[in-house]
Amino acid sequence: MAGKKLGPRATVLFKSGNGQGKGAKSQYVYMLRSVAEKLGLKVVPDATVTRKAPKGGKGKEVKVAVRGSVGAKHIKVPLPGTNSSTAAKKGVTVKYLSVPVPASANISDIKKFLGGASKKPTSFVSPNGRTYSLATTK
Repeated sequence: MAGKKLGPRATVLFKSGNGQGKGAKSQYVYMLRSVAEKLGLKVVPDATVTRKAPKGGKGKEVKVAVRGSVGAKHIKVPLPGTNSSTAAKKGVTVKYLSVPVPASANISDIKKFLGGASKKPTSFVSPNGRTYSLATTK
């Protein structure tokens, strides 16, 4: 796949930093813009995080642009509108989108993140291969 261009990237808010005191930090995910648009995720145009200034540096804090995360995992999300039950009836293979998530994300964080999408998927496949449903039972 050398030389294959995938397209522009976008930064999406994964988890808000509200709560848990002063140390709470927002987590962002750096993904393909086309994937974010297909899922209806809100793109953050100028995502920055605050870091401590290096020793001997001027000022106390430095704002740094967010570009990806170390050790990010990927989940597979069926393309909205095509889930396994409708595809099996029509004889169509299910197409999945690869969505990056932070390495520290757990299943409840992923469900909350995908629940915020405007085009809500019905399920997702975790990095270890297990399928989780996003259907809410009331």
